[in-house]
Amino acid sequence: MTIEHDFFGILGSDDDSGEVYWSDTAELGDQNVEIDVSSPDEESVSSEALDIVAAMINALEDLDSQARESLVADLSAEVSVTSQFIVAQFEELDAEVLEDALIWDSGDKQIDYLRSIQLQRIGFHPHHVGNDQHFAVLDYSISPHETDALLVVTLDVHGDTIVIATDS
Repeated sequence: MTIEHDFFGILGSDDDSGEVYWSDTAELGDQNVEIDVSSPDEESVSSEALDIVAAMINALEDLDSQARESLVADLSAEVSVTSQFIVAQFEELDAEVLEDALIWDSGDKQIDYLRSIQLQRIGFHPHHVGNDQHFAVLDYSISPHETDALLVVTLDVHGDTIVIATDS
């Protein structure tokens, strides 16, 4: 079985597993971002959910801005995942690597870090349409060639941040 969608074309697997998968690369500023859409089965994916994924891809810059705003907001917490991640990156990465990666210099290291991170990948899960489910997962890195550490922002179907986490 397959699903046909105006934006994605034919979605589905060649075997009988029923898995849905699509991937592509999109431009965001002067960088490329990997995008993938996946679901374990076709029955749990609605055309409305695929329409939302397509709209989010078409508004990639806005989606990135929303995620970054949630990271900035997370900094205001007394102890936050975002601030702990940034501190760890400053301790772990070579000073020269950080100097090359930080494209902003406002004097606020944490804000400069968040302005300088690069969106590497977005994974969409159109079968997760609940308010507390991970519909989109955005992976950020300060220097993808120097570290595997990621700052991960998870959004629900409405584009609201539900989790900020790290992945190493």
